Amino acid sequence: MQMKKIIYIIISCLLISCELEVLDKGDIDGHWQLRQIDTLATGGTCDMSYSNIYWAVESNILQVRDIDNSNLKILFRYEKQGDELMIHTPFHVITKDELEPVEDAELLTPFGIIGTKDSFHIEKLSHSNLVMKNENYQLYFRRY
Repeated sequence: MQMKKIIYIIISCLLISCELEVLDKGDIDGHWQLRQIDTLATGGTCDMSYSNIYWAVESNILQVRDIDNSNLKILFRYEKQGDELMIHTPFHVITKDELEPVEDAELLTPFGIIGTKDSFHIEKLSHSNLVMKNENYQLYFRRY
């Protein structure tokens, strides 16, 4: 009986250490709150910590959401290759069963997205923070 307990403890420790290692790799999947946007051309900074703009990344779908703007939701397809995140094919979520293709890129501007196709370079990705930039903006997120 004593040997079973020791084996159980060893296996538990191994599983916990494997899980911690995965978290430290900085997986982009998860829920992120936009905290700040820097405009690269002017050096301007916009504090977004009180906004309700969120990005949710899961599998190969990115959902951006602005709760303050009638709970606006946009879905994107995305690919991540190394430190590059490419997003494309946005759809506006009208209802849970109805999607509408986004054709007006102005709808995406509050999220720091500059077009219906955009590419971000990931500057920092940890368990709790994400910093990335496209041609116009540097975006700062916290995981929640």
